[in-house]
Amino acid sequence: MNNDIVAIKLDKERTLKFRRKELKRLENIFGKKISQINFEDIDIDGITKMIHAGLLHEDESLTLEKAEELIDSSDMSFGELTKAVMDAFSISMGGPRISGEETKN
Repeated sequence: MNNDIVAIKLDKERTLKFRRKELKRLENIFGKKISQINFEDIDIDGITKMIHAGLLHEDESLTLEKAEELIDSSDMSFGELTKAVMDAFSISMGGPRISGEETKN
């Protein structure tokens, strides 16, 4: 598996990855430079939008509404999904996994 993706289990195994395109989308969503995004300030809707953006590398037609449905039907807790999106974001910026553990599926 690639080192720049994080596996999650939704309706099936999927991966989170932030390319330049998705990082630019996050800047627009949060109204901040990518380097100023702080996870302590992000609410549930923000995490959901990050998960959605991180899934777009697999399917650019995925809507936010469909991503919400996938998140709500996942066997992973929202906390586990939050850790996964934090890891994927950190990796995209050249950092380590923030959670300090491999993502479970």
